Parts: sequence; structure tokens; C-alpha cells
Amino acid sequence: MKRLVVFVACLVFAAGISEASWGLAGKRIVVDPGHGGRNPGAVGPTGLKESDANWRVSTALKYYLENRGGAKVLLTRSQYQDVSLASRASKANRWGADRFVSVHHNAASNSYWNGVETYSPKNGSWASRDMRNKIHNRLVKGLGIRNIGAKTANFYVLRNTKMPAVLVEPAFVSNRYQEARLKDPAYNWKEAYYIYAGIADHYRVKP
Repeated sequence: MKRLVVFVACLVFAAGISEASWGLAGKRIVVDPGHGGRNPGAVGPTGLKESDANWRVSTALKYYLENRGGAKVLLTRSQYQDVSLASRASKANRWGADRFVSVHHNAASNSYWNGVETYSPKNGSWASRDMRNKIHNRLVKGLGIRNIGAKTANFYVLRNTKMPAVLVEPAFVSNRYQEARLKDPAYNWKEAYYIYAGIADHYRVKP
């Protein structure tokens, strides 16, 4: 019963954000939930696995992209699956995706550190940089936490995907306060909405 209540609450939150725009109809977007399976990624002070937070945000993002934007979405892994970086990039390339969005959460040795970082590939296309900037701006303004910067990086999934690609790090799981927020399904949906809104901004359509 508790799971049903949380699910319904999330749907109500999602429905209240905006009406469906269908502005992304026909777009093929890969959403890549970072880590998974035996690879938990970063682990928070009270045990939250980054891979779990990545999965929840990614599935909420998939909902927005499909049910608000009208896009077609491919997830690179299932909930408890560990998929290689090569497989993630290969799936996106084989599917002929228009855009690739890898969802992660950051960590630092300083447990007080928190903020938003968003990456596009080094020597990447204008479209990658534009999508990065649009998503980054939405996350910073929407979440109200520190702006660490929109940057470039040589991450495997960014340099080996053939379409414009970004990797998002909306917050630090190593921050105790932020970890508690990331355990809240409503906050996961909030992060996902701002990523979706940034993608919509990138395509110049209404979220």
C-alpha cells in the first residue's frame, strides 16, 4: 500500500507540472542511468547508492520525455543490471538516437560540498554544448543549489556516442542533507523534470 501511495503521489506531482506539449514527438532519446548491479557508484553517508538514485531519476525522466514531450526513450539498463560503458554507447548508436543523456550523482571527500555539474564531450558539437547549458541552467535554477559549472569531459559514454550527448550530476550523494533529499521520490521527480525541461529548451519547445 505504501508503494502505491508513493507512486500515485509522484503521478500527481508530474501531472501538476505542465500539460503535455508533445514538442519532442519523433525524437529518439537514450537515458543512461549510471552504474547499477554490482557497481553502486558513490555511496552516501547513510548508505544510499548512487545507482539507485540514478535509476529513480532516469525512470522519472523517461516518463516526462514520453508522456509530456512525446519522445521515444530507450534506457540503457534495467533496475538491478550492471552494463558496461561500451554496451551503453553501443545501444545508443545502434538505436540511432537523436540525443544521449547519462544520469549520475556526484561525491566528494568534503561531506559539506554540494552542487550541480553538467558535462558535454571535449571537442563535442554545438548541439551537445547547447543541450548541456540548457539542462544545467534548469537544474541550477530549479534545485536552488550551488552552480559548480557546465563543463567538458572525456567520459567514455560522451566520446563514444555518435549523437549529441551530456552527462548530468545534479547533486552530491556524499552530502548528508542532499542524500536525505535524494531518498524522497518527489525530489527524484523534481530533478527529472528540470532535466526534461532543459532538453525541451534545447529543442526550443514548451516543456
